[in-house]
Amino acid sequence: MKKAIQLLLLAPALLLGSCEKEPEATPAQGNCDLGIKNHPNAAKYQKIIDKFMRAGAAGVSITIKSPEGVWTAASGKADLPGNVNLSPCHTLRIGSISKTFTSAVILKLQEEGKLNINDLAGKYLPEEYTRNIRNLEKATIRDLLQHTSGVHEYLGIGGLLDILNLSVRRQSAEENLRSIFGKKARFEVGKAAQYTNSNYLILALVIKNVTKKTAYEAVTDMIIKPLGLKNTYASTSYPASLSRGYFDVYNNGLMKDLTEIDHNAVGGQDMLDGGLISNSYDLAIFMEALKTGKILSAKSLSEMESPGAIKAEVPEDLTYIKDYGLGLFLLDVDGKKAIGHGGNVQCFNGIAYYFPEQKISVSVLLNSYSKKLQTALYDKEVLELLF
Repeated sequence: MKKAIQLLLLAPALLLGSCEKEPEATPAQGNCDLGIKNHPNAAKYQKIIDKFMRAGAAGVSITIKSPEGVWTAASGKADLPGNVNLSPCHTLRIGSISKTFTSAVILKLQEEGKLNINDLAGKYLPEEYTRNIRNLEKATIRDLLQHTSGVHEYLGIGGLLDILNLSVRRQSAEENLRSIFGKKARFEVGKAAQYTNSNYLILALVIKNVTKKTAYEAVTDMIIKPLGLKNTYASTSYPASLSRGYFDVYNNGLMKDLTEIDHNAVGGQDMLDGGLISNSYDLAIFMEALKTGKILSAKSLSEMESPGAIKAEVPEDLTYIKDYGLGLFLLDVDGKKAIGHGGNVQCFNGIAYYFPEQKISVSVLLNSYSKKLQTALYDKEVLELLF
């Protein structure tokens, strides 16, 4: 959701006046017992946490699962005015890492014979959407997964301003998609690849219509419960363990609590582009499980990891991200290949990657945003410290 970040940087006055009610207190997680004690690489991994705290994070939670065991740690605050320390058991919004869960559900439904990703998406959608969203009559499910559909981005300037001024509150996937009815397509289907959050809201509707459940219920039943992810939530309500979220509006080191903005942005039903909540521990488990066959068959995983015919554009400072599969970044860090995804809403940012040859899963979640933190999160040095 990088467009959300860009607009927020242009609208500090809006932000300062948009969320004035008294923040709810975040409870402490004093009995948190995750990971192993005395991990042999603890001192090395601690350098990653230190890097984010030096960059000004309100709080950071990190889990690294390797052959030596699971190391998980957190630093900073889950609630700044309440002086609540962030623990590994606190949960955070995971933003677009939600897209990997969405893609996994779609491919599981294909394994069950309930859909085919090469079918037109409209086959599994109410006519209201195929008739009113440009390009959707020609886009396949694969196009949606790989961002080659060309459909309009619902998180345009108008939509984001509606979120920021609180005229839009916790809209569902359906409601957000209705905001792009009749809007011009970005490009012809299959002619380009451009990251677009609307694609994954449409996929949520596909999941809902195929399973006859809410898309959130499908993610819970098909991914979260089978893997035993006790700190991962696909729901319109949020857990008591959820950290507050902070934003450095002026990039001067002063963080403002904008948690309610994030609740309004992705707190509605079936917001599978960025609405899931988890902690770094569960995400590290999820990414390893995905790659090691605990969720999908080898055939489905191979399809998920296949780059598209059109190479995705990657910023110069992120050249280790080589391409985009189906809801997955495809990475190569100094010859070490990985899969995963990054994500952000307004206040929460994170990455979750798995390196199969090294058998290392890493997840970093932040409850705060600034330019420095965004740069630090995608700095290749963070990943190099793993090795």
